[in-house]
Amino acid sequence: MLNFWSKIGKLLGGLLVLQGSVVSVGLLLTILATHAAGGWLAFQMILLVFFGITPATLGVWLLHHSTKAARRALRDRFFLLLKAQRGRLSVQEFAAAARLEPAIARHHLDTWAKELVADFDVTDTGEIYYIFRQESLQLPSKFF
Repeated sequence: MLNFWSKIGKLLGGLLVLQGSVVSVGLLLTILATHAAGGWLAFQMILLVFFGITPATLGVWLLHHSTKAARRALRDRFFLLLKAQRGRLSVQEFAAAARLEPAIARHHLDTWAKELVADFDVTDTGEIYYIFRQESLQLPSKFF
């Protein structure tokens, strides 16, 4: 479910950044081209703040938090799979469970292997298994 909201947040965030940027540039060009002064300048500045800067800032905030939620969902999935596999995990298993490309899954596993001090086991077929210690099977309370 976190993954769904992460994608929605990225979409809305991107749209808000785009809309806020276009409005901001348009209003700034209008202010510069018309040499606005007095009440007209104040009105355009209010429009700039409410319809340009505020949506763009909200969009950046949404993009940041949706990316953070996606990382949290991936880490949750990793620890759940790690617990189900009793600490022994291959790149293919993680890639399939997390719906990632094998190269990306391997990158994440390598990172967590360094972080959690994992051992490696290579099978006769050449498949690499990451072996994590029993104490690292618990989902940490703090994320990134």
